[in-house]
Amino acid sequence: MKKIKGSLTKPEPFSIIAVAAISLCVLLPLRVYQVTKLIDPETGFYTESSFTVPLFYALCAAVVAGIVAVSFLSQKAGRTRNVIARSTPTGIAAGITALSVMFDSVYSIYSFIELNSDYVESVDFTRMQYLSKSGATAVLLQAAFGVLTAFFLWIYTVSCFSKTAKLNRFAILSVAPVAWTICRIIVRFVRKISFVNVSDLLLELFLLVFLITFFMAFAQIVTNVMPEEAAWRLYGCGVPAALIAFLVSVPRLFLIIIGHSDSLVADYGFNICDLTMAVFIPVFLYNTACAKIKK
Repeated sequence: MKKIKGSLTKPEPFSIIAVAAISLCVLLPLRVYQVTKLIDPETGFYTESSFTVPLFYALCAAVVAGIVAVSFLSQKAGRTRNVIARSTPTGIAAGITALSVMFDSVYSIYSFIELNSDYVESVDFTRMQYLSKSGATAVLLQAAFGVLTAFFLWIYTVSCFSKTAKLNRFAILSVAPVAWTICRIIVRFVRKISFVNVSDLLLELFLLVFLITFFMAFAQIVTNVMPEEAAWRLYGCGVPAALIAFLVSVPRLFLIIIGHSDSLVADYGFNICDLTMAVFIPVFLYNTACAKIKK
């Protein structure tokens, strides 16, 4: 902790990450219990009342609000110097994340082919209208932007190991992760079942919103567009995104590991890119904080 101008104390980025890690130790067991015991896999509703439900959402909201607030106030979280620093652990995490996003794109293409094959000629809808109403168009866009996102993350991976790779040369491509995440939100809203899957949908929406803001800040810094205003959002939105990504992906992975994949809510299966994002973001932010301190 660093004292600024008398009584005002501003936390280090490490403190922000540490708070999220400690909170995860409490929130993750609660979420695993809810997924395994309380949530109906057919509707996504909680099947019975439990003190863990309001406790989980209250703690989650308090932690996220606190992280956003302290990130905004943190002097170090507002610096952008060496934000794209070379780092072997970050490069490895980014490379694995790029592969997971590419896998997600391949799966999206497969989903699009399935939706397209379900079309039946009728006087009510043309094929294009059917693809739009069924969400197939959004799925296809998600696949396309996912490929671009994977390519951008791969470029970032190279930049973590090479002195010659310059991310500012790929300013337009840096927006691809934002577009990919927006498409993921659209896909969730066009699913009819999404509106009753209160539990899973709510967490995923918050995850995607924080991811969008994080990637927007990342792109803004890479392209050097008012980077000082965007830097705090790397922590204020990136840390909550990573926290919620763990809460979304780990319980689903747990169900698969224990052989209860049939308990997963329909259309809300385990997504490997959520888990890799949950790992990549803290590693990236930790490297960013270390690079700033070294300067």
